[in-house]
Amino acid sequence: MMIRFGTGGWRDIIGENFTFDNVRRFSQGVANHIIESGKEKQGVVIGYDNRFMAEDFAKASSAVFAANSIPVLLLTPSVPTPLVNFVTIEKKTAAGLTFTASHNPYIYNGIKYVREHGLPATEEVTTELQESINKIPTSHIKTMEYDLGEREGLIKRLDYHDEFITFIESQVNMDKLKEAKLKVLYDPMFGTGVNAISTLLVDARCQVRTIHNSMDPLFGGRVPAPTEETLWRVVSMMKEKPGDYDIGIATDGDGDRIAVIDENGEYVHPNEIITLLYYYMLKYRKQKGAVVRNVSTTHLLDRVAEDFGFECIEKPVGFKHIAEGMTQTDAIIGGESSGGITIKGHLLEKDAILSAGLLLEMLAVTGKTLGQIRSEVKDRYGIRHYKEDNYAYSSGRKEDLKELVNRLDPAFIYEAPVTKTNRMDGVKWEWEDGTWCGVRFSGTEPLLRIIVESPEEEIQASVLANLRQKIDAALSVSKNTKSV
Repeated sequence: MMIRFGTGGWRDIIGENFTFDNVRRFSQGVANHIIESGKEKQGVVIGYDNRFMAEDFAKASSAVFAANSIPVLLLTPSVPTPLVNFVTIEKKTAAGLTFTASHNPYIYNGIKYVREHGLPATEEVTTELQESINKIPTSHIKTMEYDLGEREGLIKRLDYHDEFITFIESQVNMDKLKEAKLKVLYDPMFGTGVNAISTLLVDARCQVRTIHNSMDPLFGGRVPAPTEETLWRVVSMMKEKPGDYDIGIATDGDGDRIAVIDENGEYVHPNEIITLLYYYMLKYRKQKGAVVRNVSTTHLLDRVAEDFGFECIEKPVGFKHIAEGMTQTDAIIGGESSGGITIKGHLLEKDAILSAGLLLEMLAVTGKTLGQIRSEVKDRYGIRHYKEDNYAYSSGRKEDLKELVNRLDPAFIYEAPVTKTNRMDGVKWEWEDGTWCGVRFSGTEPLLRIIVESPEEEIQASVLANLRQKIDAALSVSKNTKSV
């Protein structure tokens, strides 16, 4: 089977396609790219999460780079992805690799890849890498004994947690945090965010309770994605004892996505998290600048930006596009509806650790509860009802769906004046009353992603139901026609 890049790297099932042979092939492809660029002396940074055999895969990769005379900084122990990206920038390496499958189930592993300066790989780079990697014959893969690589100084183990946390703490108001003595419930979901965030919380003099903080390659039998469904225990604990916690925080398997529960035990959607942070940065921090979001993320951000005289920049799905928007503009924050957030002056990738620090600072500086700040934003900008639905399709139906989406008349979905049709990533319709609907294909799974947002919950539900009905009817006709 081929190695295929997704939005940030390669993920596959352990033992099926994610094998030592393919890890070595992937590493040789990146090594070739570095050598061709004349940057082999800069070396690479490699980190790994808590997944099954992640350290062994990372060592196998390190041995390939060492055999190609490319120095390796192998981070230890297991680390969050943002830390790998941070070291890539700090040590000025040619690339950074994190062995993780992020929020995917435990049967998966993967490699997240960032370029020099911690930049996400562009589509042009990943396409070129994918093609070259899959052409590499086994005989052209160089490797050596891992221990020999260490003895010869080509592989060096490095613990960079302290430096990373020192930087994070320099970006937030630690004095205010120490005064606030916030009470925090934290769920790292058995992932690698635990050391960094726990250290931050202790340094900030927070009263902390941490659950699911051991190393478990099975992630407690859950998918390590912090969603309303998976965080039922955090929600339950906070509702059970009102007042015991000011905030609940959760991070995904590799510590780059964040989820939040307010003091009342209410799940705060990632759309609202980035909106709250942007509002806080503009109103209370007095920062100035735009915000970057993808086509599938809430338009509440547009209203906040407009209110303060700034722009909301829209990009296709994929964090590399968010990063591009951040570098091209004066944006102070960028993010997506799945909980990935980047802050100006830090990484151009997702970082749940700094996001957590800013959320805590927001509570400390304003002196308000999270629920009160949520109400403040809702009173000022209104409520948006947001829903994402996945339409699974069988093999061979993608072209039918593409044709259907391209010729779909939005009037059949919602009878209101359309103000904008956007084909940046799939198709997205915007109506006069602020309702919008986006339809796009997943880059990694056989799913058609449907997103609807509206000021009215009934309209949101109706648009979603009408669209699904149209898809079902059209595919049924298509199937029957082809079988005649």
